[in-house]
Parts: sequence; structure tokens; C-alpha cells
Amino acid sequence: MSETHAPPIQVLVMDVGGVLCRWVPERRLSALAAISDLPPATIDAQLFGSGWDDACERGQFELPKILDHLRSFLGLEPGPHRDAILRAAWASAFEPDASVLGLMPWVRCRTAVFTNNGPLLEDALAHELQRVGDAFDERLFSWRLRATKPDPDAFAAATAQLAVGADEIFFVDDSPGNIEAATECGWRAHRYTDALNLRVALGHADLLPGPT
Repeated sequence: MSETHAPPIQVLVMDVGGVLCRWVPERRLSALAAISDLPPATIDAQLFGSGWDDACERGQFELPKILDHLRSFLGLEPGPHRDAILRAAWASAFEPDASVLGLMPWVRCRTAVFTNNGPLLEDALAHELQRVGDAFDERLFSWRLRATKPDPDAFAAATAQLAVGADEIFFVDDSPGNIEAATECGWRAHRYTDALNLRVALGHADLLPGPT
């Protein structure tokens, strides 16, 4: 019986919150509370506990409607300046990790982010989180895919958008459930724990140069 070899990896796909960025949700609640008269607990319940943010992540609302809702809920006047303040507050939950982002220029294949997030965070990748956005060739947002990880539909839609075979994708995420789902969909996957462990995993996958 001839040995079957896996094809070369064509795309490295990275999660945002918990991998590329440290995930600090309480920072966002504090930032939104600071620009409104509402306590963080109320904001958490109404935006996140209610399922509204989940609906945003699944593509039920476009950016203008999201901003309208946030301004109305927080008691803010409309205007580009206010929208920029809202976007910055939203993005504050994500703290870019230099030790991970520093690996990206050395990766030997296409790169993409894959995140369960809505239009507001996608907009932040061109502004407050530009360092993250600029480090990648492509962006896979659940709101555009109309499905969130670990739903198999999200991985199927992402595979189609990347236009490669499932076994040509190397996926990095901190969630065991997402890693399991990716593997079941045919992706090669690595659960993120820290930057050093990631560097080793990417090296074993022949995605980073070896020592000289």
C-alpha cells in the first residue's frame, strides 16, 4: 500500500480574540459605560446577554444599524466623531499580542483571520486594530459567512471563500471546541496556548523558516 502524503499547506488561518489579541471584555464594558450613563452590568446584559451581539456576529445587522442601535441604547447623539468613539470602545476588548503578530511576516503561505465578530470589529481592523488587519491577506468574519464557529457551516463557508482544499488549511484557535470542529471539517488545526508553542507548531508545519 502506498503512503498517502498530506498536501502542502496553502493558508494559515488565525483566530483573533485569544490568539492574535488578548481578550479583555471587561475593558470594553468599562469603555462603553464611560461614554454613557449606564453601568457595565446593564450594558453586558442588554448587548451581550440578550443575544443582540450574537445576532450581529451572524450577519443579521449591517454596520449602520449596529451603530444606530448602540447610539440609541447608550444615549449618544449621531455623528462620525461619536461613531469613531463607539468603534474605539468596542475594539478596546482586543489587545494585540506583539509576540504572535511578530511571527506573521515570516509565514510561508497566505494568511487569514477567522473570527466570530460583526461589522464593527471588522471596521476596527482598518483603524484601532490596523496592526492586526494589516498582518493578514484575507479576513473571514462570521457575519459575512452567516455562521459562527464551531458550526460546520462556518468552516464550509470559510473553505469556499479561501478556495483551497480543507486539508490545505492550517487553523490556530484557543477554543477546544473550534479546534475539534475544524478537524472534523478536514482542516489541520492547532490549539493555541502561547506564542512559543505556536512558533514550534508552525515550524513543524513548515510554515516558518528553520534555524540558520
